[in-house]
Amino acid sequence: MNFHLPTLLIVCTVAVAASAAVMTLYAATQRTYRGMGWWVSAQWLLTLGCLLQMFRDAAPELLPLANLLLLQWPVVVLGGMRRFTPRHPSRVPQAVDALLLAAAWLAWLAVWAAEGALAARVAAFAAGACLLHLYGATLVWHMPERRASVATRMLVGIELAAAVLQALRVSAALALPPASPFAEGLLLASGLVIVISSLVMVYLALMLTNERSEAQLHEMHRQLRFLADIDVLTRVPNRRHFHELAARTLAEGVATPCALMMLDVDHFKRINDEQGHAAGDAALREVGGCVREALRAPDIAGRLGGDEFAVLLPGTAVDDAIGVADRIVARLGQRHGAQGGPVLALSFGVVQLQADESLDEALRRADQALYEAKRQGRGRAVPAFGAEDRPVFGESRPLGLPSL
Repeated sequence: MNFHLPTLLIVCTVAVAASAAVMTLYAATQRTYRGMGWWVSAQWLLTLGCLLQMFRDAAPELLPLANLLLLQWPVVVLGGMRRFTPRHPSRVPQAVDALLLAAAWLAWLAVWAAEGALAARVAAFAAGACLLHLYGATLVWHMPERRASVATRMLVGIELAAAVLQALRVSAALALPPASPFAEGLLLASGLVIVISSLVMVYLALMLTNERSEAQLHEMHRQLRFLADIDVLTRVPNRRHFHELAARTLAEGVATPCALMMLDVDHFKRINDEQGHAAGDAALREVGGCVREALRAPDIAGRLGGDEFAVLLPGTAVDDAIGVADRIVARLGQRHGAQGGPVLALSFGVVQLQADESLDEALRRADQALYEAKRQGRGRAVPAFGAEDRPVFGESRPLGLPSL
């Protein structure tokens, strides 16, 4: 295979410079993340290394710097990956990166300074490059982000391909004369790998940035959805989302009987007035936590507003629903005993959903039962039967804690 080495160097230099310019323009005009600066630096340093290689015959003293700049690429790219993934630091400290780069370069420099044979110098350089590519590929492979990032896996593939090629150059340099077609082909392939690696790095940098941006957008969407659906104070669905979940459950058909409870904190206004709104918020948090802990997976709880909560209990009769209310109150008592907060009492109104009854109609009946529980002295659960305009209240059941 016949090729002109100066022409190959010019082509490599121009291609790498173009890739570095593209990455620089992107970094200057678009939103990027930590690590991009290192990747841009790796490209420009590689460009400078290729440029200095063009003058190695006229100025041999430039060759050590040129080869150092060629060897740095996998190490500086790895430094960028370390900064791009700061939440999962590698167990291998970054100082090892610099030490390996220095060792690979000094090993070649020792052979070059001793004026060893060309084959020995080529083998020393290729062995160092192979080591650095394997090192970079290994550390990137062990980054947790690799599992979800196509770009990270592609970077590992590029590093491994470069390492294999450099290993072949070591073998060829030691076993074949430099003028052999195979040795010349490997030299050409090495130049092409440098160009391909730099060009692919542009694509990988853009992919990594896009993956990070997309992941952040998904997280922002999840958080916004959470804020739109969940009452932040009590960590249960807000009024709108409770209605959505309950209506969807009822539309899909639920196991009968199905109970609905409404509950609130007795004398909640007194807590706010006498102990402050911070104490009132703490009380609501405690109630919300106890409600969440006492329910099954199919049950749906929601904060309707203020200190009012609603709970839909599919496949639950009224008596069993009152047992759930008792369980909520018992958990509240346990928390009070452990934390020493204000003594809280809850009142419950419980109804069983009737055939063809809407959720709003059932909520109004449960609210009537809750009002009756308040009228009878609070701190109790009252079931309601019959129509909304002619409610029939069942026997009330006092629950655990006494009313304030």
